[in-house]
Amino acid sequence: MSQRRNETENLEEICLCFSAKRSDSVNGHEIRNTYILSASFFFVFTAYLAIQNLQSSLNQEAGLGVTSLSCLYGFIIISAVLAPTVLKVIGGKLALVIAWILHIVYTLSNFYPTFGTLIPSSILLGLVSGPLWTAQSIYITRNAYSLADRTGKDAHVLLSRLNGIFFTIYELTQISGNIVSSAVLYKSASHSSNASSIATTCGVNDCPVITGNATLLDQPSSDVVYTMLGVFLVFDVIGLILTATFLSPLPKSQWTKSSSIKESVTSCFFTFGDMKMLLLVPFIALMAMEQAVLWTDFTKSYVSCPIGIKMVGFIMAAYGGSTTVSALVTSRLAKYTGRQVLFAVAIIIQMSVFVAMFVFYPQGRSDLPYLFIMVVIWGVAEGIWQTQSNALIGYLYPENTEPAFANYHFWKATSFTVYFAISTVLCVKTKLIIVITLLSVASVLYVALEVKVYYKQRTANISETK
Repeated sequence: MSQRRNETENLEEICLCFSAKRSDSVNGHEIRNTYILSASFFFVFTAYLAIQNLQSSLNQEAGLGVTSLSCLYGFIIISAVLAPTVLKVIGGKLALVIAWILHIVYTLSNFYPTFGTLIPSSILLGLVSGPLWTAQSIYITRNAYSLADRTGKDAHVLLSRLNGIFFTIYELTQISGNIVSSAVLYKSASHSSNASSIATTCGVNDCPVITGNATLLDQPSSDVVYTMLGVFLVFDVIGLILTATFLSPLPKSQWTKSSSIKESVTSCFFTFGDMKMLLLVPFIALMAMEQAVLWTDFTKSYVSCPIGIKMVGFIMAAYGGSTTVSALVTSRLAKYTGRQVLFAVAIIIQMSVFVAMFVFYPQGRSDLPYLFIMVVIWGVAEGIWQTQSNALIGYLYPENTEPAFANYHFWKATSFTVYFAISTVLCVKTKLIIVITLLSVASVLYVALEVKVYYKQRTANISETK
C-alpha cells in the first residue's frame, strides 16, 4: 500500500506539470479524441495487420514477403529517430494523415507484389511509422494527463484506462481483418501435404537453410486476393477520413515549443544513457520479437504449413479476440494489482507459449484445437504487453514523452528488423531458443528497473519528510 500511495503522490505532482500544457483542443475532449484515434487505427490496421499476417505465406517466392517486412521495420528505425523532429514541424494530426495515405499506397502495392512495388511501398510506410506510433502514444498520454488534471483522478490509472480503450479497439483489428481474409481465401486456397512431410518440415522443423526442408505453400487465385485487398483498401480510406475530419490537433508540449530542431533530432538518443531505458531495452525487444514470432513463424510453420493458408485468419482472429478482452480487463485490473503483477503474468504466459512451440510437432488438421488454445493464451499476454508497456513509458518519462516514445518505438523497430532478417536464414528451433533466452534476460532486468524506481521514490519521500 505504501508503494502504491507513493506512486499516486508522485503522479499528482506530475499532473501539475501538465496543467500549464493543456490546450482547448484536448481539454474536455480527452475521451472523444481517444475513441476517434482508436477507430482510425481500427480501420487502417484491420487492413495492414491482415496483410502482414499473410506476407510470409502469400509472397513466399524469393522471400519477398519477409524481405518487405524487414525493409519496413528497418526504416522504422530511422523514422523513430526523426519522429520528434517530424512531430515538431508538422504536428501529430498531419503525421497521422500522411501515414494513412501511405498505408493506402502499401495496400495498393500488394495488388501486384514484386520487389519493384512492394519493397518501395514498405520503405515509405516504414519512414512514416515512427512518427505515426509516437503521435499515437503522445495523444493517449496527453489525454490521460489532461483528464487527470481536470478531474483530480490518479494519472497512472487514467494512463492505463485510456491505453486500455485504445488497445481494446486496436486489437479488434485482428478479428475483423483476419475474418475477412480467411472468409475470402477459404473457398479458394487448397492445401496438399502428408503426415510424414508435415512432421519433418513444419513447426519447429521448418528450416530455410536445409535444402528441401523449407515450407512451400499452395497459393489462392489472383481474383480472390484482389477481392480481399479491395475490401482492405476501403478500410484504409475510412480511417483516413475519420482522422482528417474528426480528430482534434495534438497540442505541442512545453518540450516541443522550447527545443530547437537540433535538439529534437538528437532527443531520441537522450535515453541511450538513461539507466531506466537501458534496463527496459531487452524488455522492449522481447515485446517486438514475440509478435514477430507470431506473424512469421507461427502463421507459416504452425498453421499454413500443416493445415493451409485459409486457416491463418481464423486462428489470428481468435488471438485478436483474446487480446481485446485482455486489454480491456487488465487495464482495469491495473488499478488494483499494479503493473508489476500483470507483467509477471505476461512473462509466465509468454515463456509457456515459447516452450510449447518448441516441443510441439504439428500433425495436420487434428492440431486445430491446440493451436486455437495456444493463440488465445498468447493473446492474454499480448493484451498486457500492449496496455502496460505504453503506460509504463508515459509514467517513467512524463515530461519527455516525445523522445521517450520515439526511443521506445526505435528499439521495437530495431528488434522487429533483426528478427525478420534472421528469419530468412535461421531455423525455427534456433529462433525459439533466442527468444526464450531474451525473455529470461528481459525479465531479470525489468525486476531491476522496478527495484530502482521503488528505491528512488522511497528516497524522495524520505527527503520530503525531513
